Amino acid sequence: MKSTRYFDEFASQKHSEVRREWIERVLANPIKREVQSNNRIAYWGNIEEAEGRVLRVITLNDGETVHNAFFDRNFYKRQQRGEEPQ
Repeated sequence: MKSTRYFDEFASQKHSEVRREWIERVLANPIKREVQSNNRIAYWGNIEEAEGRVLRVITLNDGETVHNAFFDRNFYKRQQRGEEPQ
């Protein structure tokens, strides 16, 4: 898995509960994908092993270099209300 210096030095330590295998799974099979205004790409996926929480993975515009990954509580709440895909 390719990653940015930011991810390697900061994000992966801040969100140490996020496993690389989960990141790879979300990138391979997202429930939602969205290009952000800064041309980075956001991917979301449910992680059953983490009590169904939603993992958000941000990549550079190449779609494969991971810049950040974290559990997205807001997406999860919208998902529970039926506003986001399951």
